[in-house]
Amino acid sequence: MLTDRQNLILKQIVDEYSQTGEPVGSKSLAQHLPIKVSSATIRNEMSVLSQNHFIEQVHTSSGRIPSYQGYRYYVDNLTQPIPLEVQARDYITEMLAGSFKQLDDIVRQSADLLSQITDYTALTFTPMLQQQDVVESFRLTQINHQNFMAIMMMKSGLVQSQPFLTEQPLTSSDGSHVEAWLNQHLRGESLSQVTQTLEAELASGNQQPADFTQIVNAFVVVANKLRHEQFFVSGRSNLFHGVGAETFANLKPLYSSLSSATDLDTILQSSGQDVSVRLGSELHNDLWRNYSIISGTYDAGAHGVGRIAVIGPTRMFYPRVMGLVDAFRDELQTRIRSYYHDYDQ
Repeated sequence: MLTDRQNLILKQIVDEYSQTGEPVGSKSLAQHLPIKVSSATIRNEMSVLSQNHFIEQVHTSSGRIPSYQGYRYYVDNLTQPIPLEVQARDYITEMLAGSFKQLDDIVRQSADLLSQITDYTALTFTPMLQQQDVVESFRLTQINHQNFMAIMMMKSGLVQSQPFLTEQPLTSSDGSHVEAWLNQHLRGESLSQVTQTLEAELASGNQQPADFTQIVNAFVVVANKLRHEQFFVSGRSNLFHGVGAETFANLKPLYSSLSSATDLDTILQSSGQDVSVRLGSELHNDLWRNYSIISGTYDAGAHGVGRIAVIGPTRMFYPRVMGLVDAFRDELQTRIRSYYHDYDQ
């Protein structure tokens, strides 16, 4: 356990290094610590911190930088999310206040905005479908002359949709016929059974209304969306902000990892907390050793739980990013519940 003075020194080293990227020496600490301490005393305390592996020396510099253990201790004991000012929260609310036609649009826009504000890579995930969920209804909605929306609602209330274009105008009777057929044969079935039945019907060659294939294919897409957690990544190029030049050699595999649901599941394992921090050395993958991941979950009620995360350099300013993830988590939760409320009526 560190003393109060050692806590202050370690916190100042982490905060200052996150802002400058330069090793922190006793002279700078003496100038910026909130208490008055001599440089000699600071050097002695830094020696203790170094011996206990909280800070380390880089090359021949007289300054020190945080070690992995130092960062972990800092995150767990010395810092808290900085609550966003009212003006910043209002800005996020305003930017996400649009009229979204699809759940994906809300989640994607959140990733774009979070990346823009943090200048890091942001990830957002749609709520995860409950395993025992079944289809409550199919709906086919005409947007205009040949544009339609295929909509599926699950028993839990989870809704997903897919716009599509027909090759020729579709009569209201044809559309109603297909919608009735879907609800008669597939209501109450699991998504895997729905997909299997639809694909079998397409292959059967049975006589069906015009554009039946386009309609069914659209519902297959919707079913696949519902079966798999959708995720969106924004600001991929921000991965190279604040990290060493050696990271550039990993450009291709890093980008590949951000496109893989399996890879993302591995590095985004949550502690169960609303907002959690995982350091690169905890991710068990050398590609991410120079990064930290700050992630959170949002509760969409009966519609499941989604995830949100920021990937940035290990020396990011944790209090600010933790505060932003927490704010976005709350706003995304509010927006998605509002979105589902319109369908639940």
